Amino acid sequence: MDPVRDVDAQRNRWATHRQRQGLVEDAGDGFAAGGLGDQMENLDVRLLILPSDPLADVVPLDKEALDWLEQQRESPFEGSQVEWGHRSRASSTALVVYNQYDENKGWDRYLALHRHGGVEFASSRLAYQLREMRIFALRNIVGFSWSVLAIQAAAIKRWAIQHPLELTVALSNTRGATLGDFAEGWGQPGQGLFEFSKCTEENVLLRWEIDEEFDASEIALDLGDRIEQAFGTTHRRHFARTGPYDGKFDPRF
Repeated sequence: MDPVRDVDAQRNRWATHRQRQGLVEDAGDGFAAGGLGDQMENLDVRLLILPSDPLADVVPLDKEALDWLEQQRESPFEGSQVEWGHRSRASSTALVVYNQYDENKGWDRYLALHRHGGVEFASSRLAYQLREMRIFALRNIVGFSWSVLAIQAAAIKRWAIQHPLELTVALSNTRGATLGDFAEGWGQPGQGLFEFSKCTEENVLLRWEIDEEFDASEIALDLGDRIEQAFGTTHRRHFARTGPYDGKFDPRF
């Protein structure tokens, strides 16, 4: 069997699934808004992990799996526990924990565990407005993603989910936006005379493959680097430059 053809076939399986999710560059107004993303009131960031077979049926969508998803977990880094939502439900493809503050509006945030074994997360509160500038909260995104990835690592062990996996992270409405919420020692937007690089892409779509070892911390910190690059910089501002977390991820967000 041709290994290149094997890789192409795997990537085509992932691409077909992501197309239905709107997690492709040419999705237009439907960017990241397919599948569970359609339930969001406003979507800033969406993260989706796909196993080798996105059509697999390895996680039973039952009460036991939902209890597992809802359980309180220690933070994978030195920080407070993440509250994923105050409601839960099943769908045809996943179990979901979510927040919805207004019955007449969409979801504010959700964490989902799919039948295929992949975990998904989306939030409408990872970007904010400062005067005319849209700002994506870098440390918040890295911290939430790290927690999601730690749950995925636990799911891999519990349900023997097969590698390789694909990670996709989508940031919506990014053109002209910048980054903020930096670690200690970095200047913040709106403070002083700092100039901040702006994103030149309408939406940011980050995708990479995880072949064997699934290290949640390594992937999350790499995500922070890739977000910086998408916004035109290589600063690694999720790492502190001073204070007690100097040279490390600053979890105080």
